[in-house]
Amino acid sequence: MKEIKDNKKSNRLKKVFTTQNLLCLFVILSPIFDEASFLFRAAFKTNMSISTILRPIIPLGVLLYIFIKSDKKNKLKLFIMGLVYIIYAICHMLVFNTYLSKGSFGGIPAELQYLSNFTFIMIDLVVYYYTFKIQKDDDKEQVARKKEGLENLKKAITIMLAIYVVTIFLSIITKTASYTYEETKTGYKGWMNSGNSLSAILCIGLFVAIGQVKSKNVKWKIFSIITVALTGIYLSFIIGTRTGLLGFFIVLATFILYEVIFSKNKKVLITGLVVFAIGILGITFLGSKTLQRRKQVNDVAENNIDQTTGEKLNMSTGMMKIYNDIIKGTLEEGYISDAQQKAMIDLHDYTKEHDIASNNNRKQQLIYNFFLVKHQKNPIAIMFGNGYNTNLGEMCMENEIPAFLLNFGIIGFILFVGSFIAILIKGLILAIKHIKELNAEYMMYLTGSGFSLILATVSGFVFFSTSGMLVIVVTNILLLNEMDKLGNIK
Repeated sequence: MKEIKDNKKSNRLKKVFTTQNLLCLFVILSPIFDEASFLFRAAFKTNMSISTILRPIIPLGVLLYIFIKSDKKNKLKLFIMGLVYIIYAICHMLVFNTYLSKGSFGGIPAELQYLSNFTFIMIDLVVYYYTFKIQKDDDKEQVARKKEGLENLKKAITIMLAIYVVTIFLSIITKTASYTYEETKTGYKGWMNSGNSLSAILCIGLFVAIGQVKSKNVKWKIFSIITVALTGIYLSFIIGTRTGLLGFFIVLATFILYEVIFSKNKKVLITGLVVFAIGILGITFLGSKTLQRRKQVNDVAENNIDQTTGEKLNMSTGMMKIYNDIIKGTLEEGYISDAQQKAMIDLHDYTKEHDIASNNNRKQQLIYNFFLVKHQKNPIAIMFGNGYNTNLGEMCMENEIPAFLLNFGIIGFILFVGSFIAILIKGLILAIKHIKELNAEYMMYLTGSGFSLILATVSGFVFFSTSGMLVIVVTNILLLNEMDKLGNIK
């Protein structure tokens, strides 16, 4: 009898401690890691965090397990993949080192941190792909197990959003929340390092979680509705970012549209329109931290005046000081390179000619970095990147897709973003081929994948956020499995 009980207990443990459950747990723990990181750094006044040590344990452990269990062919693939990323990192750091100057925003450790974060993203993609992607040679038991795992993965995203939102409201109630924009005391981001990255995580996560409101399980359906509603309230009224406000309404509108087109769901249409109306009326009469923030930004741009000439500035006062020092020849020797000085002059002329707002940092960063690559004229840097942290702090690009291309090079762009672009393109092609067989779920994941890339291009703090990239990875894994279903329809 004891032996039978031990076997039953062992089987239960095997069912609980699976790689699928561990990776679902990793998703659920993401907000805990993020908030622990913020609180740890705030308490000990350090850039390091205990989360930096704990966060990689599950993915690296699963990767090691996958490598050990794989056949020789897959082991070779994984080994070559790892070798490619290592070789790229070495080449990138060699080029980076040649462009370091006194004015560089960060040194070698900071640049290595970015490379390790991006490589960690690709590790996530590999482990989630091998663990959840249904393969052609999987037997019935494996297929059934992976299907169950995929459903759990969707639930994990919803739980993750719930933890983020509940802890944020808790931080506001306890008056321990940090401001989204500290300089103007606008918006609340709870115990998080970045309001923009939080907006991206919640919005992309909603593309997965909002579908859970149709669950047949009543308790889970109620939980999902409450989670989506609280997330929407927070993004619309409290966080203060454009990504949050616009992102929520984009997700909501997309969900309603697809449900009406593909599921002929009139209940969703009516409910969605009511939510839209309540949201717009609420913002109109109660206001939104986002609108408050936009007014502050516009006021700053209008009142940013050159005290010596009385003219409106088209660059920040810090950048104008550097520009003036370059023109006067009083800039500290070795502070920035000749190419950077030329790029700064070009930026000044361009912003003045096109009347770009002095606080439109993202546009100025993009323009400056294009000019910088043009003046550097270095084919090796174009391939491997001239370095993210070699720039002045204000000129480090927030727009991540251009940053990958310009600061991490064509090869870096392919290695870190190429997979996600390829999945999106393949998904679009498949959707066009099987337009009559499309469903709302497929289109939500496809749109979520595209939304994440657009957001990383125009806004930023998506790929640069470990949790943000994890949500993107999960969305793409769910999309890949839906693509297989669609592709197998005859």
